[in-house]
Amino acid sequence: MKIRIFSLLILFFLSWNTFKLFSQCSDAGVCSIGHLTDDTNNKLISITAAYKFGSSGKEDDVKYHSFQLGAVYNVLEKTSLQLSIPYNLQSGPLGNINGIGDLLVGVTHNLFSDENSMLDASIGAKFATGDDNKINLPMAYQSGLGSNDFIFALNYSYNQIGFGVGYQLAGGRNKNQIKLKRGDDLLVRASYNFLLDKFTITPQLLFIKRLGKSNIVNLLAMGPTESYIDVEKSDQTQVNLLTEVHYEINKNYSLFADFAVPFIKREVNVDGLTRSFSASVGIQLNINWK
Repeated sequence: MKIRIFSLLILFFLSWNTFKLFSQCSDAGVCSIGHLTDDTNNKLISITAAYKFGSSGKEDDVKYHSFQLGAVYNVLEKTSLQLSIPYNLQSGPLGNINGIGDLLVGVTHNLFSDENSMLDASIGAKFATGDDNKINLPMAYQSGLGSNDFIFALNYSYNQIGFGVGYQLAGGRNKNQIKLKRGDDLLVRASYNFLLDKFTITPQLLFIKRLGKSNIVNLLAMGPTESYIDVEKSDQTQVNLLTEVHYEINKNYSLFADFAVPFIKREVNVDGLTRSFSASVGIQLNINWK
């Protein structure tokens, strides 16, 4: 059976033939682009609704609630169009913020498939539809990242084993009070599917490397023009363990859940993406070809 990955194990969360639109990666979007799966031939549209909860940990003590809608439309036999949009709520010692998050849109195409293996390629974009400077709070409180990014991914599966690589090209400087400019992200993922009747359990190991330091405005600088500085240790490596569970009720409905914890967590949370853990539950509706 071909590997299925909910979405950076910019690459999972929708499940089955999806963009993996609701993954728990603590990433900027690259975890949320996935690939087609072996059951895409008989599904025309998949619609998902999910609730996600997470925490930044003791340093910031910000709690995250997100309600997410996603859809996958199989425009051709081997090509799907995917999108997702969240409504996010953040709360912490400095205040509470809520609002629409960033829109993810992508296209996944199956390059090769046979009885045992599959190779998919994906290209997508994250659009800055969420607010990134509400009441001048840090990025950890904001509903959006404030940049328009491009995402590229390749996913290969052999029987129950899956491997993936993704790259997120960060957009320009955002409008937050620190005027953040992030570095690009590289994602490498490995996964395995345990098939148990109607259950599928997929543990995934995610390696996420920020390829450049975050750059912000120098708030201490004096002068007529702004100057910018790199944030030390903002390009650290992150390793997450993500476990996903999928239960197929029938051919039209399924339930899914996941839980993620970091093995290696970035020390600097200037972009607000660090999570001490995250979890989600959701439901998927499939509209079939036949």
